[in-house]
Formats: sequence, C-alpha cells, structure tokens
Amino acid sequence: MNKLLSLLGLARKAGKLVLGFGATCAAIENDRLQLVIVAGDSAKNTQKKIERICRRHNVPLYYLLNREELSRAIGKRNQVVIGMLPHGLTGALEKRLLSVKSNNWRWFDDQNTRA
Repeated sequence: MNKLLSLLGLARKAGKLVLGFGATCAAIENDRLQLVIVAGDSAKNTQKKIERICRRHNVPLYYLLNREELSRAIGKRNQVVIGMLPHGLTGALEKRLLSVKSNNWRWFDDQNTRA
C-alpha cells in the first residue's frame, strides 16, 4: 500500500493529477483521464455521479482508502476525487491497484462494484 501511495504523490508532483469532483468530471467529459480514484468515505451522491460519468466514458474507477489518507498521499487537504492523466506512472499505479490485496479499497466496472 505504501508503494501505491508513493506513486500517487509522485504523480501529483509531476502534475499528472486532476483534483476535485468538478475538475475531474470535466476532464472525463473531455476524454483526458486514464483512471479515477475516489475516497471510500465519499458521499453516496458523489459516488453515484462519478460512477455514471466514468461508465459513460469507459474510465476505470477505483475506491481507495478514506479522504484523510488519500489527501495525505497527495499533499492536499480534503481530496475525495482524483483523476489521473495518461502517463507512465498511471500504468504503474493501475498495476499496483490491481495487485494490492486489501479490504480498504474496491473498484467499479460496468457490470458491478466488486469488493
């Protein structure tokens, strides 16, 4: 999990993250994002909206940690929704997301939400 959080921090420093619900939704609508990460403790309404937009644009969506841990990883306060722009770190981060065996996250796909 530490490697995953480190990769998020590196992506932030490289300027490859889109932060916040509004900015992330706009970037999805413009087909600029490769994946989206949402804090597991985000509001249900936020989750439903972001799931709908990600499904419509075929963007992978991951629920990870809580807002405090996610915010600490990227060095910004109160971050609930994060979008990742296409670059080398995104592929490494997605591989790490899929390989981590933890109860602290789940991902969303077209068919269902897996725990």
